[in-house]
This record gives sequence, structure tokens and C-alpha cells, in this order.
Amino acid sequence: MAEMTDREFLSAILGRMNEIGADVTAIKDRVDSIDRRLGNVEDRLTKLEDSVQEVKQVQIQQGEQIAGIAVTMMEHAASIRTLKLVK
Repeated sequence: MAEMTDREFLSAILGRMNEIGADVTAIKDRVDSIDRRLGNVEDRLTKLEDSVQEVKQVQIQQGEQIAGIAVTMMEHAASIRTLKLVK
């Protein structure tokens, strides 16, 4: 096996360093892409959480409205019974 000269050795090391650099760049690009996608997912989750809170608020308001209607109906029924007793 022939021995490598210093120049060949350094050239081989430099070539390998370039390959490693390209791999690191590819990994960095992939991590950046994943990070962007995770950011998008976080944004969508935040919007979803906001929507859930809005739905909960509407449900509370509807419950309050239903309770108000029920009280009115009970008062109305009581008034009718009172009127029947007075007649």
C-alpha cells in the first residue's frame, strides 16, 4: 500500500470536512424546517384553544339564558295557578 503524501492526506481531510459540513448544513436545514412546522402547529393550537374558550363562553351565556327563560316560565305557571285559585 502506497503511503499518502502530506498533500494527499490534507486533501483527503479537507474533502471529508467538506462532506461533514454538507451533512451539518442538511441537518440544520431539516431542523429549521421542523421548527417552522412546530411553530405553525403551536399557532393552530393557540387558535383552537381560543375557539374552545369562545365556545365555552357561549355555552355559559346560553345556560344563563335558558335559566332565565325557565324562571319566567315558572313564574308564569305560578301566576296562572294563582289566577285559577282567585276565580
